[in-house]
Amino acid sequence: MVQALDYEYFKKKIKDRVGLDLSSYKEQQMKRRIHQLMQRYGTEDYSAFLGLLDREPAILHHFTDYLTINTSQFFRDSHIYQAIESTLLPALLRKGEQLKIWSAGCSIGAEPYSLAMLLLEMAPGGSWRILATDFDVNILAKAREGRFHNNLLSLVPERLKRRYFTERDGYFYLSEQVKKCVTFSQQNLLTDRYEPGCQLILCRNVFIYFTADAQELLISSFAQSLKQEGYFIIGCSEMISNPERFGLQKVQPAIYRKR
Repeated sequence: MVQALDYEYFKKKIKDRVGLDLSSYKEQQMKRRIHQLMQRYGTEDYSAFLGLLDREPAILHHFTDYLTINTSQFFRDSHIYQAIESTLLPALLRKGEQLKIWSAGCSIGAEPYSLAMLLLEMAPGGSWRILATDFDVNILAKAREGRFHNNLLSLVPERLKRRYFTERDGYFYLSEQVKKCVTFSQQNLLTDRYEPGCQLILCRNVFIYFTADAQELLISSFAQSLKQEGYFIIGCSEMISNPERFGLQKVQPAIYRKR
């Protein structure tokens, strides 16, 4: 049976190897995922699994990808995108200043690319830029490639699917027009610098994996990165308790505005 002390040692070694601090993640969820991988690769304890990760770069890649929960879909939670398209973006665009949007924990890029398509429709000649960050450099490479399975596009409005995607060899390829609108970069949300002066930040379905202390740190940092009257969007299964502590006001479930 795996002992608690072994897990503490494992966490330290993983932080040294890949920079991922497992102490900031909910322990029960994280240990369950790690044990699933250990069983899949036939390792009985953390020491043996660490040795395997050292010997096999492909398994280390799988481990990092598996733990950073890369789940995404274009226009995921359609009511959130309805609010973005009908209320948030028009309000921000009316200000007439350069619009800076940040998709944190962007995974395969479906979220920032969804935003780019909306903005190309709403303000094709406007001054706006979209930043997208994730911890996993391998998933960022997939995002930059812009090649997607059809099941990820089920919520894309048909007009946008026809205009911005090309089907080939069983995949859908995103147009260069959309791809060039998004700048991707690697980031550790727990340790790296946050992008300042954003009017819209999305960090969706990320907080649920972190401890309460780590969530507080992240929310505070995101709030500081927002300009006044800017919007912060989290996952639909997430919430911010007492958002006023961070200078935020709840607009509707999952959407907050900096006061």
